Amino acid sequence: MDLATWSEMQISLFMLVFFRNLGLLIGAPLFQSRNLPPMVRVSIALFLSFIFVPFVQPMVALPTHLGIFVFYLLQEIALGLLIGFILYLTFAGLQLAGQLIDRPMGFAMVNVLDPYTGNQMPIIGQLYYIIALWLFILVKGDHTLLNVLSKSYQLLPVGGEVLFAKGLPYILRAFSGLFWLAIQVALPIFGVLFLTDVGLGVLAKLVPQINVFFIGFPLKSFLGMTLLILSLPVLIRWLVGYFSTSGSVWTELLRFLNTIR
Repeated sequence: MDLATWSEMQISLFMLVFFRNLGLLIGAPLFQSRNLPPMVRVSIALFLSFIFVPFVQPMVALPTHLGIFVFYLLQEIALGLLIGFILYLTFAGLQLAGQLIDRPMGFAMVNVLDPYTGNQMPIIGQLYYIIALWLFILVKGDHTLLNVLSKSYQLLPVGGEVLFAKGLPYILRAFSGLFWLAIQVALPIFGVLFLTDVGLGVLAKLVPQINVFFIGFPLKSFLGMTLLILSLPVLIRWLVGYFSTSGSVWTELLRFLNTIR
């Protein structure tokens, strides 16, 4: 590919494709890690742009006015960010589930440093996040994500009008799904620990001589860890199906792209 022979329209097309790729890499799990240097992220976006540009056709003639072209660039990076953000909501839901479990287990006061984002995260939330991230890699979710990105250029050609307002109900539904996922994952463990608290409260009323605070903390920690270990195979099996090539997360992403065009 001889870059010296590129026309002004080809350069403009390349910039639009590059900004969509860059937005995705900024917002998507795995690629958003702070351990991934920004230069590497930009290099990957450039590499993908060189691959996609020969197969991308703009919907309309690209504008020559600088202001309109900058608006298109912002539109493309916003679209890439939204695709990555919708995928990240699954990981955020697992982190929230871990936070809900940490509190009754007595681990809420202990946070660990997340090496991917540099933020403080509850212990169980960090465990869920690492498991989800590794499963995402093992089932080649990163490859499927790039495949969805390539399909986005067919569903939403660069230079076309993107109606984000039409996709707002879907984004809100995906955001509410974050909390529903957290409740589904945390409810079995959280429910058992809640019933344990109720039982300890009844025991304290029946036998005031027993120090329920002394026995409650190790008991709830033991029950929480046991239930966590027993529930991990079910969670792993669900995540594998969710992140696989035919998983529902990719179906939802493509439905979102169909909605806002």
